[in-house]
Order: sequence, then C-alpha cells, then structure tokens
Amino acid sequence: MKILELRFKNLNSLYGEWVIDFTDPEYVSNGIFALTGPTGAGKSTILDAICLALYGATPRLGKITKSGNEIMSRQTGECYAEVLFESQAGRFLCHWEQRRARKKAEGNLQDQEHQIADADTGKPIETKKSLVGAVIEEKTGMDFDRFTRSILLAQGGFDTFLKADAEQKSRILEQITGTEIYSEISRRVHERQRDEREKLNILNAETSGIVILEPEQEKEIQEDLAAKQKQEAEFAGKSTETGKAITWLTTIEDLKKEILSLTDEAAKLKTDTEAFKPERFKLEQATKAASLDGTYATLTSLRKQQADDQTSLKTDEAALPEIETSANTQAENLKASEQFTLKAKEELKTVAPLIQKIRSLDQKIAEQTKAVSEGADACTKEAAKVETDKQTRVKELEKRTAAEKTLEAAELYLKENARDEWLISGLAGVEEQFGNLLAKQQETTQKEADLKKADTAVADAAKKLEEASKQCGLKKQELDTAGKNLQQGKDALNQLLGDKLLREYRTEKETLLREMAFIKKIEELEDHRAKLEDGKPCPLCGSTEHPFAEGNVPVPDEIEQKIESLTKLIDKADEQEATIKKLEQAETSARKKLNDSEKLETDAANDKKVAEKTLTELKDVLTKLRTGFEEIKLAVSGKLQPLGITEIPEVEVESLLESLKTRLKAWQEQVKQKAAIEKQIADIDSEVKRLDAVIDTQSKALTEKQETLERLKKELADGTEERKQLYGDKKPHDEEGRLNKTIADAEKAEKKARDLNTELQQKLTKAKTHIDSLKKRIEQRTPELKKAETDFSAALIPAGFAEEKAFLEARLSQEDRESLSSRAKELDDAGTELKAKQKDRETRLATETAKKLTDKTLDELEPQFKEFEESLKELRDAVAGLKHKLSENAAAKERIKEKQTAIEAQKKECHRWEKLHGLIGSADGKKYRNFAQGLTFELMVSHANRQLGKMTDRYLLIRDEHQPLELNVVDNYQAGEIRSTKNLSGGESFIVSLTLALGLSKMASRKVRVDSLFLDEGFGTLDEDALETSLDTLSGLQQDGKLIGIISHVSALKERISTQINIIPVSGGRSSLSGPGCTKVVKSE
Repeated sequence: MKILELRFKNLNSLYGEWVIDFTDPEYVSNGIFALTGPTGAGKSTILDAICLALYGATPRLGKITKSGNEIMSRQTGECYAEVLFESQAGRFLCHWEQRRARKKAEGNLQDQEHQIADADTGKPIETKKSLVGAVIEEKTGMDFDRFTRSILLAQGGFDTFLKADAEQKSRILEQITGTEIYSEISRRVHERQRDEREKLNILNAETSGIVILEPEQEKEIQEDLAAKQKQEAEFAGKSTETGKAITWLTTIEDLKKEILSLTDEAAKLKTDTEAFKPERFKLEQATKAASLDGTYATLTSLRKQQADDQTSLKTDEAALPEIETSANTQAENLKASEQFTLKAKEELKTVAPLIQKIRSLDQKIAEQTKAVSEGADACTKEAAKVETDKQTRVKELEKRTAAEKTLEAAELYLKENARDEWLISGLAGVEEQFGNLLAKQQETTQKEADLKKADTAVADAAKKLEEASKQCGLKKQELDTAGKNLQQGKDALNQLLGDKLLREYRTEKETLLREMAFIKKIEELEDHRAKLEDGKPCPLCGSTEHPFAEGNVPVPDEIEQKIESLTKLIDKADEQEATIKKLEQAETSARKKLNDSEKLETDAANDKKVAEKTLTELKDVLTKLRTGFEEIKLAVSGKLQPLGITEIPEVEVESLLESLKTRLKAWQEQVKQKAAIEKQIADIDSEVKRLDAVIDTQSKALTEKQETLERLKKELADGTEERKQLYGDKKPHDEEGRLNKTIADAEKAEKKARDLNTELQQKLTKAKTHIDSLKKRIEQRTPELKKAETDFSAALIPAGFAEEKAFLEARLSQEDRESLSSRAKELDDAGTELKAKQKDRETRLATETAKKLTDKTLDELEPQFKEFEESLKELRDAVAGLKHKLSENAAAKERIKEKQTAIEAQKKECHRWEKLHGLIGSADGKKYRNFAQGLTFELMVSHANRQLGKMTDRYLLIRDEHQPLELNVVDNYQAGEIRSTKNLSGGESFIVSLTLALGLSKMASRKVRVDSLFLDEGFGTLDEDALETSLDTLSGLQQDGKLIGIISHVSALKERISTQINIIPVSGGRSSLSGPGCTKVVKSE
C-alpha cells in the first residue's frame, strides 16, 4: 500500500486542521523525506495520525476509547485523522474522529467514529467501527500489528519484526505475499485424508457385517428345496382332485336345497295373489273413474264459482247502506276542518307586527346588556393592570437599591486589587514563559533520571569489565596449564618411543607374529622333516637344501618375549596418545574460552566507554538545562514582583500559574460584573420612567370607560321598561311557535279528513260496481252449468256407474292407484321369475348328477382335503423359507462383491491422500504453510541481503537450520562466525531491521504491495559511515516508486535529506507544520 494524503485535526501539540499531500512533486522526485523538530514538538504524532486513521489506535497509546483519549489536543472539543491510500484493491479514504459533548473542551468524550469509503466514488464501504478493521485488513492485507511491523516502525519498535516469533513472522509474510492458500490446502488435505480413511473404515465395517452361507450349507439347502418342491407338486395334485369332488357334491346339495326353497316360494306367491283379488277389483274401478276426472273437474269448478259469486253478492248488498252513511258523515267533518284552519291563519296574521316589534326591542336590549358587561369587565381589567404596574414599579426600585450595594462591593474589590489588571495583557507572556519553564523542568527531571541510569550503566559496565578481565586472566591460566600438560604428554610419548615411530613398532610386532606362526608350522612337520635327504628335492616345496632338517629350528620363547615386550610398549603408547588427544581438546576448549572472554572484555570496555561518554554528555546537557531554567525563572520573577510574588518555588510552578489565572479570572469577572450592574441600574431607571407614563395613561383611560359604562346602564333600563309595557314577560318566539303549531295541526287534521272522505267515496263507488258485476256473472254462468251437469250424467253409464254417488265412491287418489298398480305388477313379475328359476335349477341338477365325479360322501372327502391342504401349506412355507435363504445368500454375495470392489478403489484413494498428507497435510495448516513460508522467507532474506550488501560487507543474513523462520547473522569480520540476531547491538539491530523492512517492501502479492515505509528514530545508534550508507540505500528506493519517511534527531541525517517536514514549536505548547504539501486548513466563519 502507499500513503497518498494525510489529514488531521487537534492531535497532541498540532492544534488546528492540517493536510500533508504526499503526491507533491518533491516527494515523488526524492522518494525520501525527514520529519524534523525538537523533542516533544509532535513528529511522532504524524505517524500516530496515520495509524489512528487506519486502525483507531497508535503504537504509543494503543486503542483510543470513550474512556480515555490522550492524543486529543488539550482544551479542544474534537479531533480527527484521515488517510487517502492506494493498494492493490484500489484507492480508499479512511476516516477516524472523536468529539466531546457539543464539541466543548469541558464536555464528556463521545464514542469515536470510524469509516472507510471508496476514494474515487465517495461511496461509503463500511461505517460500523467494529467492522472497519476487517475491511482495512481486506483492502491492505495487514492488521494493526502487521502494519507496525512492516510499514510503520514506531519509536522503540523498529526491530519488532526482527524479534517477532515464528508464528507472527509467518502471518506477516502470509499477508504480504498472499501465501495463505497453503494453510488452507494443508488443512483441506488433512480433512480429505481423514474423510477418505473414515470411508474405508465404514466400508470394511459394512463388509464384515455381511454374513453368507458356507458352500456345504448352500448345497444342502438346494437339495432340500428340490425334494420339498417335488412333494409340493404331488400334494397339490391330490388336493386339487379332492377339492373338485367336494365342490361337485356341494353344488348338487345346494341345487336340491334351492329347488325345495323355490317350491315353497311358489306356494306363498299363490296365497298372496288370491289375497290381492279384492284390491285388484278396486284398482280396476278406480281406473275407470279416473277416466272421468276431467269432466267432473270442470263441473265441480263451475258449481264452486257460481256458489262463491252468489255468497259475495248477498254480503256486498248487505254492507252497502252502512258505507253510504259513513261517506256522508265524513263529508261534513271535512267542511268543519277547513273552517278551523282558516281561523288559525287569520289569528297569526293579526299578531305578526307586534311580534316583530318585540323581537327588535329584545335584540337591542341584548346588545345593550352585552355592552354593559364588556364595559364592566374592561374597567375591572384596567384597574387591575394599573395596580400591577404600580407594584412592578415598587419592585424595580427595590432592585435598584440592591444593585447599588453590589456595585459598591465590585468597585471596592477592583480598587483593592488594581494591580491584577496587568494580568490581562501580561499573563499570556508569563504563561508562555511558564510553559518554557515547565518544559525545561520536565526535561531536567528526565535528564536527571537519564543521568542516574547512565551513572548506573557506567558502574555496571565497569563491574562487567572487571569481571570480564578477571575471567580473561583465569582463562589464560587455564590455557597455559592445558599447554603445559599437553607438552608433558608429548614428551612422555617421545621418551617411550625413542627414535622410532609407533607404526614402526606395530610393523615389528606383526613381523614377529608371522615368524612365530611359521615356527609353529615347522614344529608340526617334524615327521616329514626327518625324511628329508640332502641333495634330494623336498616333496612340498621342491628345494634341494633343507636348513631345518638337522634340527636347527628357531626357539619360540625368545620371539614370544619380544612380542610381549612390543605389545606392552604399543599399549602404553596408545594410552599416551589418547591422553594427548584429550589434552589437545582441553587446550582448544581453553583457547576458545579465552577468545570468548577477550571478546566479552572488549565489548565490556566498549560499553564502558559508551556509558562514560553518555554520562559526560548528560552532565553537560543537565548543566545547560539548569542554567536556562534559572535564567527563565529570573525573568519571570521580575515580571511577577508587581503582583506581590517575589519567589517562584520549583515544585509549585503549575500551581502558581493556576493561581495567576484564577486572579485574572476573578478580576475580569469583577469588571464584567461592575459593567453589568451599571447597565442594570440604567435599565431599571428607564423601566421606572416607562411605568410612570403607563400608569398615568391607564388611569385616564379607566375614568373614560367608567363614564361610558354608566350611560349604557341607563339606556338598558329604559329599553327593558318599554318592552315590559308592550308584551310583558312573554317571549315572541314561543307565541309565534304556538300559533304556527295551531295552524299546522289544523292543516294536518284537514288533510286527514279530506283523505278519509276520498277513501270512503271510492269505497262506495267500488261496492256498487262490484254488486253489478256479480249479478251479471251469475246470469251468464247458469246455462253453462246446466249443460255441464247433463254431459257428466251421460258419461257415467258407459263407465259402469249408475249415478254420481257410485262414481265418487269408486274414486281413489293418484298415490293409492299407483300403490295398487305397483303391487299387482310385483305379484305378476314374481310369478314369472319363479317359474324361470325352477326350470333352470332342475336342468342344472340333472347336468351335475350326470358328471358322477366320485362315489364318496362329503363327510369322507372333507377331512382328507383338509389334511392335504395343511401338508401343502407346511411344504410351501418350507419352500419359501429355503428360497428366501438362497436369495438372501445370493444378494449377500453380490453385496460383498460390490463392497470389495469399492474397498479396493477406496484403498487406492486413501493411499493417495495419505501419501499427500504425509507430505503437506496437517490439522492446523502449518505443515505446508511453513514449507512455503520457508521459501518465501528465503526470498525475503535474499532481498534483505542485497540491501545489506549495499550498506556493509561485514554481515550476511542466513536462515536458522533448525527454525526456518528465525535469522542468524554471519559476521565476516569475526572469521565468518554465526551469531544470533538476539545478540546484536543497537546499531546492528537497526541495520538488520531496516534491511528486513526493505526486503518486505520488495515482496508483493495480489493483495499487498508495500510502497510506503516510515521509520521513527533508530538512526542515532549508527556511526557516520553506516548512516551515510543507510541513507544512500534508502534514497535508491525512489526508482521503485517507494516513499520513505524518517524521524530522527541526528543532525547529519537532517543535512543529508533535502525534503523535510519541519515541526516548529510555538507558544503555549503548540506546534506548526511547514514543508512540501503541508497546508493548514482555515475555515471562514
């Protein structure tokens, strides 16, 4: 990632809102810049701002929370940090801020806000502060710890990556180089191997659970099955024949029973038919009568109509006189109602003008009454207002008296403390000098503490040097002793061997041993030697000379003695050589220990010199600080003497400053209070004058309103008296309502009488008309009725009826006729069906009897059939059981075959994954990751060594053989000695850490690219040559597009780097920025 722009506001001494644009051409062209300024000015604050914007934390303070914010500038109400950065994922803007309540300096801290947005579109990506960190890690590939180990090396933490353990180094490399996939592959391989092994175990368990028959058992079951199937066929044939015979006998028996039953049914049907004969005759008569129903219905209808009309005629003629009387009476009532209505309307017309006059008079009286009431209320309110203003005037005068007393007290205070007025213009300068005084005092305190530490360091270094010198002397004595012992051992060996070497004695011993063996062989050939003759060839070697033939055989005792003497000599020499070897090892060890001691002595001496130099420098600095402190203190004392302060106690500088601020605040408050009281008295005087004018005006207005009220009351009394004389206490509305109600009631009664009269006249007319209609219909229907009666009488005789009475007796309802017809049909159908059944059963009986299937009876066949069926069932059950066993066995064999095929395939798969697991698989993913990280680390070390080679030819970084992610250093100035990085000095650690950081920046993945590097301090541990080399190396990174920022107090470094951001202290503990791309944001109000 690369930092493009930094914005921040109110962080530590950097008050206000600042912008640093790292895309300024000067940064782009140089690639390296320095952050310069005195101690405490705020250099590290700029690096804190970067961390704060990205992670909401700083290397020095950790996480910033609601409970404490030590980075917000004092006496401010808000702070923020914002970083524009670029990574492989794009350009992003990350913003962090925290405010106090209402943005006031004294307000409580509020929850901080943290968000990240797309820099190109401005669209927020995440605004929840708890989730922003994960998004930052996703976009940059680094969390806070990895960021401070690889990009921002904070003060005192430049060697964090160097000292990180293997796990921490692995995570950083994993994020920067994108090798996290190897952990996932390792875990996946482990899980897959476990799954495949589990599958194989399951298949084996399933296979072992399948049981099959032995071959002998299977053959025995097959033979048993064949025998039982044969028996089953025999019994099935016998059972079928017996079953057919039983069925034949049962059928004949059933037919005989059915024929007997049909005979009984025929007798019963005959009895039912005879019993139904009377009903059948009744049905025939009813059928004949039904043929005359139409003619008789016409006759009956004519008779009923004629009788109904005659009855209505008699009724209507009897009621007609009463209707006529009612109609005449109602006509007279209508005339009376019309006369009453007319009279009521005339009465209303007469009194209407008087009612209108009374209404006008009542309205006028109501308006006068309202005016009197409102006038009385207005007078009351006006009087109350006058009284209120008078009381207010009294209170204002009381306030003025109290204010005058307070003013006298304030004037007295200002007179007595007139010298505090100087603080208004002089306190700012005093405060600034006090700030310098406190800074000097704090710096002095710090340097005194450093002096004590340096003093202790000198004493410790001297003690270590003394101890190292003592150990060096002891090691020299040990080396001298070891050298003497070794020389003595070598002299003893030389004395033992004489002028010969040990190998010459060994050769001589071997020669004697061979000679001894030869003599023993000669002794064994004594008999053969006696047969030898001079001049004749030996049968073994062919020689004609026989030197041992005459008995001159060498004596073995002498040789044995020589061999024994040589053996003792050689053993002593071997023992002495072993002793010499041990002595040589002791000497080597003593020499190595001496070298180590001498090295420790040298290091201790160097440490002592450095400590003494530091102690001297601290003493000089401390003297200067104390002198400066006294000068500032003297200057401040001169300014404070007019205030009555003659001495400034060193331990109470802050409390004295606070007391001065308190005095100034009290003076300002009294001045402010005096001005406020004077203004208050002027305001009170103005208010009293205003109240006097208001009271005078209101009193005059009240008198006028009271006179108007009296006039209105007189007019009201006159109007009331006039109304009473004209109309009394009556209400015109009620009287008018009563008259209108009388008219409405009369009109309603008139309408009712008219409606009733109309109704009775219509009823009378209708009655007369209906009587005439009835008479006419009766006359017209008489001839038709006579003809119908004649026609019906003529139809009775052909139908078999002598008269109408016989016809009526023979008639039945439709339901009765249908019921009798249905019964007759049932009897006829039953007779026909019964005859057909009897004939069919007799024919079937004759046919079955002719078959003659058996001579046995049913009682004999049924037990036999039952026995056959039970035997057959047992056989079939047994056959089914045997078939099931064979079927299950065949299926089991097939399953075992399938399982074995699957097991073989699974074994191959399992072996493949186990082999892969052995190479790279592990539950925690570290096996393959560590292998891959080892290669990655090797590459990073290679990059670091290239940078290290540019700085010095003394050191070379190598990986530890036993811990792949640990480093050792080859020291070429110490004969290639391999040293652990834990034993490096401060300067050596800084150089190695710097080269590792540069090596990391060379590494990149699809997620992470390190294009910015910030270093806080560390260069102070380098000598001039190392510093110059380091800066040359860092400057060379500009061609790779990298940006390097350095904070340091080393003057040579500041002179060497042309691009600088200067942090300049100003008054009141504040600092200002200046440099390329640095701007202070000033917002217009």
